[in-house]
Amino acid sequence: MYRDNILEKATDEEEIITFPGFPTPLELPKAKCPGSLCVPGLEQIREKIYEEEMRSDGKVMNSFLELETLYIESMERMTGKKVWTVGPMCLCHKDRSTMAARGNKASMDEAQCLQWLDSKEPASVIFVSFGSLVSTEPQQLLELGMGLEASNTPFIWVIKAGNKSAEVEEWLAQGFEERVKDRGMIIRGWAPQMLILWHQAIGGFMTHCGWNSTIEGICAGVPMVTWPHFAEQFVNEKLVVDLLKTGVEVGVEGVTQWASEQKDVMVTRNAVLTAVSTLMNDGEAAEEMRMRAKDFGMKARRALEEGGSSYNNIRLLIQEMGHKQNASSS
Repeated sequence: MYRDNILEKATDEEEIITFPGFPTPLELPKAKCPGSLCVPGLEQIREKIYEEEMRSDGKVMNSFLELETLYIESMERMTGKKVWTVGPMCLCHKDRSTMAARGNKASMDEAQCLQWLDSKEPASVIFVSFGSLVSTEPQQLLELGMGLEASNTPFIWVIKAGNKSAEVEEWLAQGFEERVKDRGMIIRGWAPQMLILWHQAIGGFMTHCGWNSTIEGICAGVPMVTWPHFAEQFVNEKLVVDLLKTGVEVGVEGVTQWASEQKDVMVTRNAVLTAVSTLMNDGEAAEEMRMRAKDFGMKARRALEEGGSSYNNIRLLIQEMGHKQNASSS
């Protein structure tokens, strides 16, 4: 994209961008393409990153070979540089205490959260979380909540409302939290995401499709409802829905600018209801999604085990950097 100035050639935000040379067909409106964010100073940063990438020996990536073989091979051919996939990094520490301790302190006690999950049937709960940068408008949160309520599906919902928290709390107190108290858990602020995703009660993950969350969902072997907001998230959605076939789109039309508030309702309660019901039902299509998700989860774990693709790549990376260091000092 950067090399060929693909975005600069399109004048309209809704113009469909076709990615030439990509190993599988990829088309997105300009507004949904990575690199379309308008943040002051970001263009200079991108230019510097590109220059350094051209000087580098290759890329070290938080992914694993079995997840996107075609694209890794394509990138190596196109750039003439090595790609070392050394992930998923989230699997480096899989014990419960480490998973719970990541990031900030949760607003809810870890034991309380696990106790609630323990009371639910296996694969019956959907986990809803949009990462650390998204700040959702109260009206959109209301639509999301009403869709979750209508689905009759048990859920854990991580709410981040930013400076609009008071409005959201008022709505929650007007009856929603009481109505869903037996099958819904609401977490304000940060949540121990890995700990939740790996619990046997989790059967689905509604996500903003940031790469960390996407790869964590894949590692946990959980199918996803995709709700991208900005940056590369719409491309990650394509990977999950169209290529891995381990998720369903909620149907986002607009784009939320990074670290800014979403002004309009982009997804209705009916769209939420449809996506959740499609993912969590007992139909053949949903079962196939679950089976594929579990398969990719097993492949992710094998990649970091001794003899796995990422394990071997880490060894090769260390060896190659060691040879370069020795060559430069001799």
